[in-house]
Amino acid sequence: MGMFRKVMLFVSAMALAGCTLSDGSNLVIGTPRAPTNPADVKIYTVLPAHYEKIAIVSAESRNDFASQQNLTDHAIEQLKKEAAKVGANGILLNGFGNYQVGSNGAIVIPRTGGAPGLGYAATTASMGMQASGVAIYVPSKAPEK
Repeated sequence: MGMFRKVMLFVSAMALAGCTLSDGSNLVIGTPRAPTNPADVKIYTVLPAHYEKIAIVSAESRNDFASQQNLTDHAIEQLKKEAAKVGANGILLNGFGNYQVGSNGAIVIPRTGGAPGLGYAATTASMGMQASGVAIYVPSKAPEK
């Protein structure tokens, strides 16, 4: 196997082995509650009848080789973690957006006998997904009037 192929195989394996990076934040705008389980946080696209705003939450995920679905899943998972930290059991979803993080690449210039060799390059664009919403608390039963 040639030097170029070995290097490209190594670079590809390292890149594919990388995990999806996720990060999130919250800004408290109401009264926080005791932390909840992120698995119990429900996503809302329509306002529930009764709810209390707790925080503005945001999340992002990025991975050079992940699918859009993978990035979306990780962003939602991180959004739920941020909401759960402040005691929310729901998120009013504001939306998603793709963004470009940057690009990565490798250049290989093999040399033979001291003479300059032919160079090879490979690059990829690094993409990410952003999500935002409002962390809310939805009572299990509607308040009495």
